[in-house]
Amino acid sequence: MAILCCYGAASVLLVSRLPACVFSPVLVFGEPQEARGGLGEKHERADANFMDVRLSCQPSYTLAYCFLEAGESVWSERGAMAALSAGITVGAGFGRGGMSKALLRKEAGGESLFMTKFTADVHGAWVALAPRYPGDIQTCAIRKGEDLLVQTGSMLGHSDGVTIDVKWAGVRNVVLREGATVLRIHGDGEVLLASYGGLQRFELAEEEEMVVDTGHLVAYGIGVGIKLGVLGGARVAAMSGEGIVARLAGPGPVFIQTRAEHGLVSWLAPSRSHDSR
Repeated sequence: MAILCCYGAASVLLVSRLPACVFSPVLVFGEPQEARGGLGEKHERADANFMDVRLSCQPSYTLAYCFLEAGESVWSERGAMAALSAGITVGAGFGRGGMSKALLRKEAGGESLFMTKFTADVHGAWVALAPRYPGDIQTCAIRKGEDLLVQTGSMLGHSDGVTIDVKWAGVRNVVLREGATVLRIHGDGEVLLASYGGLQRFELAEEEEMVVDTGHLVAYGIGVGIKLGVLGGARVAAMSGEGIVARLAGPGPVFIQTRAEHGLVSWLAPSRSHDSR
């Protein structure tokens, strides 16, 4: 099995066997065949804008294997590639929308200026994408008029038919993990969402509500109403440590993660009383 590995400025083509927890494709006349188990079942494409994505090593250390048709591309965040097969051309660019939207994503949304583009030269070539935190990955279909609002750092990659903008959220409506903006994902295609910990999806009906800690909120549909509030009032919030939460009202999807990054930071670098003296 041929795998292209990048080390510094050099690229080395290695022939090796993948671990048992993943799917090892063998290219025979351009058709991928299963040499080992470990991945989810192959999903039928809804249309040409949707990828064949198979998830491996769930749920704590998930990899997303994107199997591509010849000429098909997938875009990923910078540094997201874990492995790829032979037959993939790697490039970099500003993504759909060009330099102006890329600069807006970087300055207002805290995202990378450049994105990586993987294009298949042959049918069945694949690239494996991994999130920066230990956690899960889910795919979400993006249709025209069904935009998705994603927290900064939670988008792992997307298909070629998707465009990313930055939406100003405003502190009265939502408190985000990294500023008062969200990524607005629209178009016709598929997006890969990544989480710290497990990733769960809720489908809220009309006027159905739920409350989410802002550090656990990953994404929500454009039709979901969201308001900022203090859980149980200021006194209860101060005593319980719950702090600020988001109240979401349907209809539409809501994605939450089972862990919050600020908890990890507090554990790695705990505050001490003498630090503030």
